[in-house]
This record gives sequence, structure tokens and C-alpha cells, in this order.
Amino acid sequence: MQRLRSFLTQCARRSAVRTVRTARAIPRAAAPAVAVAVAVAALLALGAAPARAQAGVLRGTVTDSAGRPLAGVQVISINSKRETRTDREGRFTLAKLPFGQQLIMARFPGYQPADRAVNMLDSTMAEVSFRLRRVVQALDTLRIVSHDGCAAYDWAGFDCRRRAGIGQFRGPEELGALRSYYWADMFEGMPGLRREAIRDPIIGQDWDVASTTGWRCLMAGWNGREKTSDLENVRPDQIVAIEHYDTYEKVPAAYKRLAWPNGQDKPCALVIYWTRGYFEKLGQQPPRR
Repeated sequence: MQRLRSFLTQCARRSAVRTVRTARAIPRAAAPAVAVAVAVAALLALGAAPARAQAGVLRGTVTDSAGRPLAGVQVISINSKRETRTDREGRFTLAKLPFGQQLIMARFPGYQPADRAVNMLDSTMAEVSFRLRRVVQALDTLRIVSHDGCAAYDWAGFDCRRRAGIGQFRGPEELGALRSYYWADMFEGMPGLRREAIRDPIIGQDWDVASTTGWRCLMAGWNGREKTSDLENVRPDQIVAIEHYDTYEKVPAAYKRLAWPNGQDKPCALVIYWTRGYFEKLGQQPPRR
């Protein structure tokens, strides 16, 4: 033990001597510059550490269509899988969000879910607000008339149907925020659907969606019509917008024929895809995702 103490004492003395020699080796004229450099390096190190550790914070409110706050609403970051719930005043805080564009969803039983694309460019950003509508009943004749009055084969009909509030919709901003690779990624978080493994001729393993409502079947329309041969190998990055009607009763009148499988006596849920090719054929620039 005595030898160990002696050895440690000698090591400490040698270290002190080396420190003194190093300090003496610095010319007096250079000492202020060295001190400034050391101080700057220390400040940069202190500033960089919190920046690396800090993540985005998103705050906002959720109300009903009349502007009344909704408590207990589930608010989710689809990309990062983080979630929270609103308080009695309808306010929420989502913390530790990754920087960059992402999709935020608010959902509550009895109300239609709402999506919002946000771009987290700083540790905090301006508050966002959601206004949820009550689920529309199939017998709400007034709303269905408005719903069916929208253009079926024109892009303007997409926004018209979205405003009517029947069905679930994701436009260019929402799909762009999801950065989908698998087909099912475009529908992430949407109620009434589940993921289903499939084989794709281009990427091999893929994931599609299947319906969990009605007769548990799902049909698709493309740009308001049936699928054509030039759409066989379309990938998610070529989809501009989607519409999902989880029951046949909600399907617009012009699309009801698309919800009937050939030779079947029961209708299905329906998805309508709007593609980049639709706009290119018209000589128009597709909406930016």
C-alpha cells in the first residue's frame, strides 16, 4: 500500500511539472490570443451541445366547428410516432419532434380526423390550430347534395369534396410531409384501414391497405375513373392526393360504380387517387408536394 501511494504521488508531481513547462512554453505576447481562442472554443462547445440535444416543440389548439375547445383529443406526429392529448382548454404540446417536414393528425371519437403538414425548422414554431367536424351521418341529405355537386373528373372537385367534410382526404402537402415509400405509408394514421403485405413488381416487398369497415373490401378509382394500363407501375411519389370513403354510403354518386367489384353483390369502401400523370396529360404543372 505504501508503495502504491508513493507511485501515485510521483505521477501527480510529474503531471504538474509537465503542465508548468507547457505554460512556460507559450510566449507572453501570444498569451492573450491563446486565452481568447480557448474562451471561444469553450463557448462554442457549450452552445453546440444543447443544439444537438434539443428537439422541436409544437403547440396548438383543437376546437369543434363552432370554435369550442375539445379536451382529450389525440394529437399525433405521424412521422415520429409521438403523441399527446389536449387539456380542458383544447391546448396541446408535442415535444421532441424531429426537424423537417412532417404530418400532424388530430382525432377524437365522433369527429372526423384532421391532418396538418408542418415544417419544423427551429426548436419551436408558430402555434397550429385544428377545427374538427362531427362525423356526418349517411342520412344527412343536405350535406350529401353538396357533396355530390362537386366535379367528379376535375381536380377542383377534390377541394370541393374536402370542404363538404364527407370522407378522408390528403392533399399534396400532407402526402409530401409523409415521404411515403411503401404504398400503405400514404394512409398512415387513417381510421378504417389496416396494412397488408403484398408483392410489387418494382420494389418486391410492399405494403398495401385493406378496409376494416363495411364488407371489409376496398376498391380504387384513378383520377375519378377506372384504372388504365399506364397506371400499373405508379409509385407513391407520383400520387398527388387521395380520397378515402370508408363506407359505400359516403361515396359520391359519380364514383359509386367504382365501389362495386365485378360479379359481386355487395359494395366496398373506395379510394380515389389523383396522379401527377393526370396533370401532365392536361399540360398543367402538378401541385407541389
